[in-house]
Amino acid sequence: MKFDYRHNVELTHASKNPRKPYLRMLSAALMSSCMFNTSAQADIGSTPVVGAFYNSTQIIKEKIYSGINKTAVTTRDATLFTIGGITLDAYILTLPLDAKVKARVIGRLTNPLYSIQLGHFLYMFYDRYTGLENTDMFKDYLQTVYTEQALKQYEHSLLSYEKSALNSTATADNTAKNTGLSFNNQFIASMVTIYDTLFNNDEWLLGNNLPEHYTYLTKSPDDLTVINTIQALVIELMTQYSQSIEDGEIKAAIMAIIDDAKPENAHKPNNKAQAITITLVDFVRLNVLKGYRQYSLEQHRIDAFSRWMENTFNQSPSELIQFLQGQNNKRYGVQITVDGLQQGMINALAGNNSPTQPYNPFIDHAYATHLNAIQYQPKHEETIQPEHQQQLDYLTSLATNNPSSANDAHYLPFFKYLYQNYSRSIAEVGISSTPTISVRNLPIIMTGANVAGNGGTGIPNFHFVDREIDRAYYFFGNDALQLDRLIEDNHVQTMFDRLNYLKTLNCNAQYDWNAQVSYDGLINLGIGETIRDFGEQRCLRELTNRAEVEKELKVARSALIKQINNYQDISLWTPLTRITKKKYIHEQIAQLAQRDEQGMPDYTLIYNPWPDHFAHFTGPFSDEVIAPTGELNRLDYWLTQFTQTYKDAGIYDQTLWGMAGDHGLTPVFYALNPEKQVLEQLEKDYGITLKIEKISSDEGEGPKITNALNYPSNKGIDIVVASTAGGNFMMDFFNSAQGWSFQPHYNELTQWRPLDSTVKNKSIDMISEISNRLSETLDYLVVRESNCNLTRCTIRLVSHRDGIRIDESIQREGERAFYSSLTTSNIPQLLDIESTNPYSQALTPQEHYEKQKLIKMCITDAQENDIDTWCNQKQWRQLTSMTPRPDSVNQLAHLYDEDRAGTINLFPKEGIGYNTIVPGRHAGEHYLEKDAFIGFWGTPVGNGEQLKSVANGSLAPTIYQYITRESVVVGENGWGFPSVLPELAIKP
Repeated sequence: MKFDYRHNVELTHASKNPRKPYLRMLSAALMSSCMFNTSAQADIGSTPVVGAFYNSTQIIKEKIYSGINKTAVTTRDATLFTIGGITLDAYILTLPLDAKVKARVIGRLTNPLYSIQLGHFLYMFYDRYTGLENTDMFKDYLQTVYTEQALKQYEHSLLSYEKSALNSTATADNTAKNTGLSFNNQFIASMVTIYDTLFNNDEWLLGNNLPEHYTYLTKSPDDLTVINTIQALVIELMTQYSQSIEDGEIKAAIMAIIDDAKPENAHKPNNKAQAITITLVDFVRLNVLKGYRQYSLEQHRIDAFSRWMENTFNQSPSELIQFLQGQNNKRYGVQITVDGLQQGMINALAGNNSPTQPYNPFIDHAYATHLNAIQYQPKHEETIQPEHQQQLDYLTSLATNNPSSANDAHYLPFFKYLYQNYSRSIAEVGISSTPTISVRNLPIIMTGANVAGNGGTGIPNFHFVDREIDRAYYFFGNDALQLDRLIEDNHVQTMFDRLNYLKTLNCNAQYDWNAQVSYDGLINLGIGETIRDFGEQRCLRELTNRAEVEKELKVARSALIKQINNYQDISLWTPLTRITKKKYIHEQIAQLAQRDEQGMPDYTLIYNPWPDHFAHFTGPFSDEVIAPTGELNRLDYWLTQFTQTYKDAGIYDQTLWGMAGDHGLTPVFYALNPEKQVLEQLEKDYGITLKIEKISSDEGEGPKITNALNYPSNKGIDIVVASTAGGNFMMDFFNSAQGWSFQPHYNELTQWRPLDSTVKNKSIDMISEISNRLSETLDYLVVRESNCNLTRCTIRLVSHRDGIRIDESIQREGERAFYSSLTTSNIPQLLDIESTNPYSQALTPQEHYEKQKLIKMCITDAQENDIDTWCNQKQWRQLTSMTPRPDSVNQLAHLYDEDRAGTINLFPKEGIGYNTIVPGRHAGEHYLEKDAFIGFWGTPVGNGEQLKSVANGSLAPTIYQYITRESVVVGENGWGFPSVLPELAIKP
């Protein structure tokens, strides 16, 4: 009978050989010296497996880890847990804790459930993020390749070589001096106090079974008691902090929170003191559970892997040999997400711009746009200009050919290598999902899920109103911690969920509940702005250590194969020799199983937020972004460093790399506030008072705080407004004939009545009011003509061109769409179908012919009453890729698939920002925002087809298909986007 490996992974509460977490913190040299015999012969595992392909990844999924029981691991010596190099109990004694709290914590460390959870929580904050110096590695690197004079020329607001300039990074205290981050004693003590308060009666300590999901706080009496207890600690800390800062906006915001803690404000809607406390408690408890799950599941994986290999060796040694060979030749995937990475820009800066290539107008047009910024100023709409004066020295030098970036070997060398060697596997046009905003697009890129439908993210924008629960979300603030909850509630499968049987690493991204090792994205975002390269250094350290282990693992697997072969050669007539050899092999198997967890991750997710983050404040073409000292060259540097770790590990040739941007950015020269331009003027003209609720901050302003258990209601409100990144302004109305929770349509909005009792019998055409009052700055507004879902939708686009109102329609049935003008019989013009992209190379005669053919097919010959004549998504994508608005028809046709995407979406024209005070915008409909980088590279990539127009959501499914060899079907198993792996011509 064939052995059933699933029975081999039955795990109990007390593991025989619990994993000692301190081993993770020892140096690679120490660990390598005590694990493996490195005197093995040639690397047998590198020899191709004869016969049918052996998929060791599938074996791991289906036979080794499929039956793991997620139970707690408690058999351990708590004194071996170290924080900052000293034991947990000794570390607790160094903290400035209240005497009673300190005594209670020390007394409870004998409870392994208490101590392990606390240890991992502190390890996450202290050891994982400290131990590195406060150095800007990219800045130091530049000094080794550029002269002092050159660097002086490229200085800007984010990088200076002035010797008198003070390091803006945090100053560490005596417990973390020069470690790169000041998680000082007082902060750690506060965390320990909160932890002990949360877990002081063993009611929330993890039991024998690890929960699959975290349970967020509710309004239950027990949870409210916890909140009230912790709130007192939080307010005490905030009061102490407020006394140390000067008067200003920050102090005023803190004092408002403290004021909400007064007893008379306890039941105040959206009480901010309670809101902050709820967020903190959920953050602490969630991270305690996540950290402990990672520790416990690691031990279970080790036990299961060891047991499976031992049983396989006992029953079928040749199968174990085959598996070990497969492990040495398995596939790896690296998925990189870069906020604000635009393909057209990076191609213009790093692509082949030799005289023999067709002229690329990107740089010249971008430069001309800035020179002629005055052309974007409206004549009759009141605007402001961003306060920040953009520094454009490098753009100017490129446009005037002095110097040429192509001749600078240290400018974007990694990207230049990609375009020279993998241009066919970089999409000519990348597609960002509309609205082109991070909170919508990042989970799309990271998971491969769509926004709407089963398994969709359900996150249509940076803000939205959930009418089913009467709750508004805005994710710049403490609602950011709700993103993981929303993804989970919508049953989105992340890559870490799909690959939870493999070794996985999250470097600074979100949605990582099932990652084996995580570096928190919010921590990196909060600290990395001042401590440059903060998250990248820690990710690099992790990969560097694992690369050393991976080299040992390859040798160890080959050595084990040799030992198994030797065992099989031992005569049955020498049983003692066989028994001795078998025991030795079992010992080697146990060591290999434990060490394997520290090898290179099968899947790595890396997130870099900085090109977008700084482009908002300095401008997308500023020196801070595109100069040799800017964020794109910094990104290039870190891509090189990460790549080197895979080469050092000896697995680069087995690794597929993929990278996508969530959107690009376009400059803002003039900005206005639609609330003032439209709604305030409307109130004056009609003599009414509108009840307006603004749920967002303007771009460049501070965050908002929302109470997750006592959020404000949106009922009794006329209009909810919100803005996103300067490029999208969303309005929610509530006058649908179907009821408050339904989105009103175009016809209902042309007869809208405010709640003001004085005008109940007087309707207002809000579509006309909005479009007329924004006629100079509105690119177009988008509104539903009917109920929308994944099957069908009809939307209307409204705007003005040359003072004349234009109405257009997009009707969608399934995969087909009909785009037409409602005001003329001509080809619709709002989406610039007939225009060419001024940032792209001129169309070839063949491309021009194909475009005219598609215009005729999709618009001229299409009949509204005959769906079969409508173009499908692929045809529309091909047509619009040759316009200034890639994939415009498809994206707008699906804008309202998710009901929470607002009632009316306003998109400003080029050069204009809505509700912003900074010079960089996205979320709009301009080419620079819509064109997101997506590309693949690495030794496995062959000479496949040129990727033409590809959605950024294809990144995750392509990496997944490469690692697992499983097919990806859109609409099945939660996939919202196709894999493009077939087009990459992957080498066997």
